[in-house]
Amino acid sequence: MRLTTKYFFVGVALVISLALIFFTVSFLINSASNQINTFYVSKISGVPNFANPGGEQFWSGVPTTTVPLIPSSNYPPSGATPTVSVQIAWTTATSTPELLVKLKFSNYGSGPSFASPTPVFVNDTAYLPGKVMQAYQNFSCTSQFSSCFGNIYPQDMGTLPLAIGPSFVYPEQASVLMGMTPGANTDAWYAVSYKPKMVMGTAGALDTGSGGQGEFWMWSSNPTDNSSQDVGYPGLKYPNGTALSTASFGLPEHSSYAVDAYVNASGFYQLGGMPNSSQYLYLNNPSLETANLSSITSTANLWNPFEVQAKGAYDPGSNTWTVEYARSLTTSSQFGQNAFQQQFNVNNTNNYYIAFEINQGQASETYLIYYGSVSFWWRLNFQGTPGYVGYNNQYRSILKDNFTIISSSLLILYLILSEVYRRITPESLFVKVKSWKFSLTLIR
Repeated sequence: MRLTTKYFFVGVALVISLALIFFTVSFLINSASNQINTFYVSKISGVPNFANPGGEQFWSGVPTTTVPLIPSSNYPPSGATPTVSVQIAWTTATSTPELLVKLKFSNYGSGPSFASPTPVFVNDTAYLPGKVMQAYQNFSCTSQFSSCFGNIYPQDMGTLPLAIGPSFVYPEQASVLMGMTPGANTDAWYAVSYKPKMVMGTAGALDTGSGGQGEFWMWSSNPTDNSSQDVGYPGLKYPNGTALSTASFGLPEHSSYAVDAYVNASGFYQLGGMPNSSQYLYLNNPSLETANLSSITSTANLWNPFEVQAKGAYDPGSNTWTVEYARSLTTSSQFGQNAFQQQFNVNNTNNYYIAFEINQGQASETYLIYYGSVSFWWRLNFQGTPGYVGYNNQYRSILKDNFTIISSSLLILYLILSEVYRRITPESLFVKVKSWKFSLTLIR
């Protein structure tokens, strides 16, 4: 064997090694993008059963993803929930096609909390060693028409730590966030934004870096849940003090729901909210705002505050909460409410964006994503297009289906060639030319 033959084997081995590394990296990138960063929405044939949220049979066929959570801010209390298990599906078996989301997370305390969401107390660290004070004094401060708006609420939210301890317990809350703009297929923008954040000292303004908006589904064990222990249900009243009824909006009487909110660079707004009973700023039919909704006693011209159905279930055996959400893929354009909600098209090959947030009320966490645990932005896709930027799946991902066979074959071949190379050295080769015959003897 000529010495050049040895180098040929070395070159082949190096090429195979580089190819193996390339294919392995391609596989890992594809796996990370598809299985860690992107939810592919499963189509199911069932309907949600809010008498048994999360227990429907169809969920057994929907992939479960464990989503890591991080503290939503540097101020305590934040970060009491390390992960949330997420399943997402859509169905046409309902009266209108719906998006279904199921969250499951560990409970902080030894049992459920159905405490009131208000009042909220902060710890004003300007006073040593701190001074507990109520974040706002009464419900009228949450109305954009109120004269007291702009005093100590909401300017303190996010700028001070909350008061912590058994005297400051709030309801359990779980939220789903839908990124609405800059719009679908803008992976780079969401990669820069990387997680939902709210601007300190504002009424829940979304810190987007360069603008943007989102829809916010917030389930709360009080007042949006309809359990017997949720004494604050439904949390919304007409100006005359009469409670709103879900039946007036086409749902069964006493239905559980999630606060459906719109959030942008200005603030957090409950859709269909009412003055003096909404905990947050609100948006409603603009034609009614000039009257401050003061004379409204029917739902004829109101936005629907119960657009998102949601129900929670506490499991004492595992000390966990399961919350199931359902909302129509597209919402009605009546009175313009749909302009403040994410609209989904299952035939769209681009990505939508979704994130999750948990507030553990028994850890004194409350008030949106100022104090709690939040995820990064995740991609949401109905068509199975890879989520990572700049990759076209027209010819399928590299080694997506045959990675194990091909990479294993390459590895075996590489090991064989490496062993041959190890055994062949210049000292073990000699060539003897005699009568046009070549003799090769390998000596080790």
